[in-house]
Amino acid sequence: MNKSALPVVDCHFHVFDADVAAPSARYRPPYAAELPDWHRLVATLGDPYGVVVQTSFLGTDNAALLAALRAMPARLRGVAVVDPGVTDDALRELHDAGVRGIRLNLYRDPDWQRIATAPWRALFARIAGLGWHVELHTDNGDGGTVLAQLDAGLGDTSVPVVLDHFGRPGAAGTADAIFDVAAAVRERRQVWVKFSAPYRLVVPGDWRLLAQKWLDILGADRLLWGSDWPWTNHEGPARAEECAALSAWPDTSLPGIGEMPREALADAFRWRNAAALYGFQPGIHVPLRSA
Repeated sequence: MNKSALPVVDCHFHVFDADVAAPSARYRPPYAAELPDWHRLVATLGDPYGVVVQTSFLGTDNAALLAALRAMPARLRGVAVVDPGVTDDALRELHDAGVRGIRLNLYRDPDWQRIATAPWRALFARIAGLGWHVELHTDNGDGGTVLAQLDAGLGDTSVPVVLDHFGRPGAAGTADAIFDVAAAVRERRQVWVKFSAPYRLVVPGDWRLLAQKWLDILGADRLLWGSDWPWTNHEGPARAEECAALSAWPDTSLPGIGEMPREALADAFRWRNAAALYGFQPGIHVPLRSA
């Protein structure tokens, strides 16, 4: 079958308008990230499905995310940013639009330990009732400590955790604490990891080593691919080539694992795992409308 006809799920991209950001944002892009532009990029890699992830500089204003989801309801899911004060009606609106998780962007956040407080524990219990997951983003090297605290905050719920950008290990690389903590946490709940944004790692060229480590730790059915489009703060022509290389993992150097051949592992990574986590049904064709 032609590669372009095969489904591919981009599990991490953003949409936003130009020069729009929350008052406390560290970054305000002068350009817009629009759904048709994302679609054209991913269509070069396969039949596109995607997960819109709320970007940090928009805070808890999920309006752009909701508009995107409503433009392609069968092909898009979302990960929103909310705080403990969010109403049940707002959560239901997000769920009905296709949101399936919340993002904790704790990158260089000095107040990150709030996730263990009572209001956040109550929020986690509410999203457990929706069947959602928690997506975690940290600075390089902080993931082990933060994931352990998040696991404690999630308590006895079965809420899965999804780690952004290879889990952002630090200078220790494959010896980083994030791997041991994730191995322990997966005994209590599902842990997934997105292979995305290698340019955000300490050593970008080491992403294949990290990919193999995560395969060993989590198994083939917990790995996801994401473009991180439009690559905020890292924009450039090289990004599209990196996306293509990452989406093509595993290459011929990894023939397979156990009885799973490379082709089956590639299918799991490119779309089967995402279909399971986000509830996609590849093969349903919905025309792109303007967001």
